[in-house]
Amino acid sequence: MARGIATLSIPAVAREAGVSIPTVYRYFRTKRELIEALGGYLLEKSGIKIAQLPRSPQELALSVREVFLRLEGLDETMRAASVSELGKELRKEGIPMRLKVIENALAPVAAQFNETDWRHLCNIVLVLTSSAMVRVFKDYLDLAGGEAADTVTWAILTLARATSQTNETTQ
Repeated sequence: MARGIATLSIPAVAREAGVSIPTVYRYFRTKRELIEALGGYLLEKSGIKIAQLPRSPQELALSVREVFLRLEGLDETMRAASVSELGKELRKEGIPMRLKVIENALAPVAAQFNETDWRHLCNIVLVLTSSAMVRVFKDYLDLAGGEAADTVTWAILTLARATSQTNETTQ
């Protein structure tokens, strides 16, 4: 996995797992299915529940705490998988879905933003809620997951309020 999707193969996975190639194919007919399953597995291990999508900035902010705490608690194998080339590629593929979740959560305040500010808000929230931010807060500020989540929660709610207030004063 550390070398990326291009070098990942069913035979290599079978060899690493200590099972036969047909055994892997029994569960994953293609490399794509294997990669998609790994993405789902990483989400499951991190505790992110797709069925419980946030519908407001407040719900988004609350979900950040749970996700940050779960990401901080990942075991070393999962942490290594998430920072591998394959993990990066999986995250990149998931960005459109994550942006959609963020847009839906911020939808109650969307009308207050012009298109440029709306894009900026969604993009900065995407970055703030990324797994990389858990590491950044730990490495740069020595903050644990809960403290990082508090900071990101504050930022999301403040940005949603401040940007909409700025729009009101400039219009």
